[in-house]
Amino acid sequence: MNKCILCGQKITFQISISFLLSLKPIKYKPLCDKCETQFERINQEIICQQCGREMEVAGICDDCVKWQNVGNKLINRAVYKYNDAMKEYMHRYKFCGDYNLRKSFTDEFCSHIDTKKIIVPIPVSEETLTERGFNQVIGLLAETKIVEALIINQESKTRQSSLNRKQRLKASQVFEINDNMKDVIKDKEIIIIDDIYTTGTTMHHAAQVLQKNGVKSVQGLTLCR
Repeated sequence: MNKCILCGQKITFQISISFLLSLKPIKYKPLCDKCETQFERINQEIICQQCGREMEVAGICDDCVKWQNVGNKLINRAVYKYNDAMKEYMHRYKFCGDYNLRKSFTDEFCSHIDTKKIIVPIPVSEETLTERGFNQVIGLLAETKIVEALIINQESKTRQSSLNRKQRLKASQVFEINDNMKDVIKDKEIIIIDDIYTTGTTMHHAAQVLQKNGVKSVQGLTLCR
């Protein structure tokens, strides 16, 4: 028996004799059924083929048409919709600093990661790291091997969460390459990992820096869209 990470309700489940005899470790669910049903998985059959947003019909969304018009064609995929339940989760996890909540989606999220590629998480500023105590993106990745190839330009460290949609779209480049990782990423296939895809600015800026530093290819994966 374990408890739901979000609501604290006890989670009960039955274990068969055959499972006990298999000597396999028990894998506990992080969320109870009630909490789990509040989070909506994206239907991958009807998404924007660029950003991963769920649509009525598969195609390219208006946001991505605009990105394509300025030469940005980064492919991103997301697992969950950014609905009210996810917004509340992110508030508790990121802004209230409940680090234990990182376990809520770790198994599900990491199952979508191609670990044969170089995994590059979106960084947070030194100020955010000091205040929050952790990088929420790295927290979602559990034991996944990562390469911290990006760092925040300390002269351009305005938090994306503090900007509205219009401001985010016009935001200047905030990333630069970690010089210690240049040789590690050169000519490699990269997956950029972030928690939320909103306007796409963060992902596109990160991809631009990586592309300028000689990666073979780059794509994105976010927990939600």
